Amino acid sequence: MKELKNKNFICYKDGTVNKNSVGWSKKVFSNCDIDVGYFRKKIWNHYMWMNENCICALAIVKLDYAGLIFIDFYDIKENREIHKTVTVPLCNGMIIHNSIGSYAHYQNKNMYLNIIRINDKLHIMLKWDEIDIDANIILQKESLNVLIPWSDKKFHYTSKQLPLKSKGYICIGREDDEKFGLKNSIGFIDYGRGIWEREKSWYWLTCGFKNKESRVGLNLGGKWTDNTGVNENAIIINNLVYKIYSDIKFKKIDENNWSIKNENSEYEIIDLNFSTIKVHDKANNKILIKSSLKQHIGKLSGVVKLYDKEIKFNEIICWLEDHYAKW
Repeated sequence: MKELKNKNFICYKDGTVNKNSVGWSKKVFSNCDIDVGYFRKKIWNHYMWMNENCICALAIVKLDYAGLIFIDFYDIKENREIHKTVTVPLCNGMIIHNSIGSYAHYQNKNMYLNIIRINDKLHIMLKWDEIDIDANIILQKESLNVLIPWSDKKFHYTSKQLPLKSKGYICIGREDDEKFGLKNSIGFIDYGRGIWEREKSWYWLTCGFKNKESRVGLNLGGKWTDNTGVNENAIIINNLVYKIYSDIKFKKIDENNWSIKNENSEYEIIDLNFSTIKVHDKANNKILIKSSLKQHIGKLSGVVKLYDKEIKFNEIICWLEDHYAKW
């Protein structure tokens, strides 16, 4: 799995994957344009905030034949959830710029979403019924960028950006005690650009935390990258990306516990346990889109060792997705 040093692009004009860009980079790809692959093209921006009180995930997704915008809010202390989804036929009115870290927009009579970039930050504004978000996410110079090839014409590029500082608020309703400040939250962004196979499954785990010595973010994935020679595994420490080259195995021990470990490696040890607090099953069985997305909110404990670095996780609030999609 090679590290890419130069400016990179995803694919050629005819939709063939750029094999010279297969691998990973600490910098976002300079060109994420995909001009072909109609009805197989997938583009999304996924934003998330996580702290001890709440987790909020917001996504805008274009599947060519349909668009999706959803928000999932978890009030951990009060054991409360809010879930909203809107489907947009043929993506009418949706804007997601191809470039990573750029703008996105959608609005209808019930909701307004606008995301713009100002220098080194993203400003995210959402008004959707009782949910009001006004937040800035501060971007970092380094991120995890990976191009995954399934074939010459099927591939996916992901840019995982974490752990990010954030400011602003999420307000639920009008009461003061329903306003969640984001100053102490960890921010996450997942950008996706690709031409997909009809069916695909994946695991995705992400978390971040601060201590006296460092600011840490972890991103692990599985299934969707199997047998490609590339993966999306990395740990970020004080804004620097350290690639985890081992593939990761997610094993469900029982209804509430997962074991997450790497393959045999002389230099890397990933030995983690995920304990579920709550799980939400977002089933979608429309004509063209069939999926089962299980969002697990829980706590992560264990250790990650990379060469001379050892990071311990002690019941860190964590997000784990178990997703099957036929889209």
